[in-house]
Amino acid sequence: MDYKEMLQPELVFLNIDAKDRSDLYSKVAAKLMKLGYVKDSYEAALNKREDEFPTGVVSDFISIALPHANPENINKPFVAVVTTKEPLKMLQMGYNTEEEAKTFFFLGIQHSDDQLTLLQEFMALIQDKEFVADFESISDESEMYQYIAKRFAEAEVK
Repeated sequence: MDYKEMLQPELVFLNIDAKDRSDLYSKVAAKLMKLGYVKDSYEAALNKREDEFPTGVVSDFISIALPHANPENINKPFVAVVTTKEPLKMLQMGYNTEEEAKTFFFLGIQHSDDQLTLLQEFMALIQDKEFVADFESISDESEMYQYIAKRFAEAEVK
């Protein structure tokens, strides 16, 4: 799987105004559906999965979430990079303790091995102080796309 192909300029949504997780998921699901990446079952599947298996992750530098739904809700693989105006309450993966996140990487995965690889990729990135500082300083969507695509390309070379 070429992860660079999963990341497209049209999949960067910065500074979304969302009052809570379900509001954010609704807005992102609508965008992804309009672009043809997901089926109409996606939003409900995303919320159900988050309720059962929280996707929040906290490093020393940033708090993020990696929302995803089961493969049958996905039309084609994607990674959507999303930030919110205000932090939203999320639960941490594996701990179910509360965190606040403004950064979300929505993963549209069709094969479970890809899921693990992508999760590891993001875990490595959020533990990289330089990456987090750069990421948080970018407010332009095309600049964000370029930056993340470059980091993905570097990671694949390793």
